[in-house]
Amino acid sequence: MNNLHVKYLLVGGGLASSCAAGAIRELDHDGSLLLVAQEVNRPYHRPPLRKEFLRRQKVRHDLFTQEPGWFEKNHVELRTGRSVAHLDVSRMAATLSTGEDVSFDKLLIATGATPAPLKIPGAQLPNLFYLRTIDDAELLHHAVDKALREGRPHGSGRGRVVVIGGGVLGVELAASFTQMGLAVEMLLGHDYPWDKFAGENTGRFLSHYLEKRGITLHGKARPQRLEGDGRVQRVVLPDGQAIACDFAVAATGAVPNKDLVHNTPIAAARAILTDAHCQTNVPGIYAAGDCAAVLDPLFAKHRVLDHWDNAQVTGRLAGRNMAGADETYNVVNNFFSDVFDLSLNGWGDSRHIERRLIRGASNADTPDFLEFGLAADNRIVQILSVGHKGDEDILPKLIASRTQVDGNEERLKDPSTDLAGLLSK
Repeated sequence: MNNLHVKYLLVGGGLASSCAAGAIRELDHDGSLLLVAQEVNRPYHRPPLRKEFLRRQKVRHDLFTQEPGWFEKNHVELRTGRSVAHLDVSRMAATLSTGEDVSFDKLLIATGATPAPLKIPGAQLPNLFYLRTIDDAELLHHAVDKALREGRPHGSGRGRVVVIGGGVLGVELAASFTQMGLAVEMLLGHDYPWDKFAGENTGRFLSHYLEKRGITLHGKARPQRLEGDGRVQRVVLPDGQAIACDFAVAATGAVPNKDLVHNTPIAAARAILTDAHCQTNVPGIYAAGDCAAVLDPLFAKHRVLDHWDNAQVTGRLAGRNMAGADETYNVVNNFFSDVFDLSLNGWGDSRHIERRLIRGASNADTPDFLEFGLAADNRIVQILSVGHKGDEDILPKLIASRTQVDGNEERLKDPSTDLAGLLSK
């Protein structure tokens, strides 16, 4: 068996690992660094997979996190198409899927997440798709092309798809499929999309916005089964209605990949637990990105944040701390989405919200509004910016400063009010 020792071992081939490698090299130019990626592609950005790449407005080359030659130039050994089969914490060593044994001084686990599988009758049929990787997106390319050529007719062409799930991924997929010429029907687990983080007013605005652009929504319509002659051709709803389609896509969440820490002393719950430095309970072993639950000092709890921004922030933080820095997670988490010509920006945590206030106009033609989520003590804990430009600097500060709105509700709702004047002293 081959044996190798490295100063830094990064497990996972996504944005978090790539950002960690870059951050390490800012502080340590020479320490041996090995990045192990399960996919055969070098690290790339995932959000374009359901947007520009799916719509063929970008190609593979546009997705990569680093320019060609970056890894070689910065003395980062990149091994794609392999994984870590076993982790031995006592020896600070990992066994690769190739059988090679790699010992390390510092380890980053950034193994990402896997789409949550649809567990209903018929889910094993072909033509039910998930989207996580470039390969998944290219399978969808083929499904879309076939549906546009040979699929079920609709008012302006051919091809029908059912999107199961109304979160960020499901809504963006529905928009992209519509822009590509398909007829789209969305099945929502609740009354409106974005229900995990948006209030009723914002959710109903989005429903109207999507319907005006041709997407058919089915509220509180979890699929009961998938049917078809050897492939998915119908999605059956709880009331017995069967929606005909050429293919379906499940976008019902993601499961953090934490199998690597099973049978190790590394603490994990839904995801791998880390402190505010991105270090696990085992010294020298870090976790970042979608597989990690980082302790957020602002909310005083571990948080799983499966967004692009979090992979970038925590990957970079873990890398710098692995290389000797002593930095903590001190940002207000951010997430974003683009749907047709609409942009969403969000900050904070929806699970503390007891009531919400709307500032601006939430009409489907010219949306420009903010949704403020308030906790029981009237502090701002989440802000959604929908179709709104400006205030990007002040909005996260309202959360970071734990701003209370007691007696200022009307000022907060008034678009003419200067938000900076509401900051807690």
